[in-house]
Amino acid sequence: MTTDPLPGTVRELLSEHIQSVEQLEVLLLLRNSPQRAWTVDEVYEVIRSSHSSIQGRLLKFVSDGFLTEEKGPPQTFRFAPRDLNLHSSVEQTATAYHGSRVRVIEAIFAPEADPAQSFADAFKLRKE
Repeated sequence: MTTDPLPGTVRELLSEHIQSVEQLEVLLLLRNSPQRAWTVDEVYEVIRSSHSSIQGRLLKFVSDGFLTEEKGPPQTFRFAPRDLNLHSSVEQTATAYHGSRVRVIEAIFAPEADPAQSFADAFKLRKE
């Protein structure tokens, strides 16, 4: 049985912006309610990670163009990708995560090998 690979846009978003499942969960949480402004505490109540980690993730997503920050008080964050391509990539990633959670998690922790590196590795001498 063969499995279809994840779309290239999903792999690209994961490799460039996502290093953990927590990070993906934070992004998708805000994506699911784009009209809502979220505080760090509110995201924490859903994700149940650490406040400092969630704060860092939210600020990184602001700098990467996924979210906007509204400096309060309280400080809040809203899903608002800077362009349609980024928005589309998040939508495709959400669809892939909903339909093939394990494949997406595998892509986060075991990204595809670089084809050039794989080719070079084939010529390494190994002791037998």
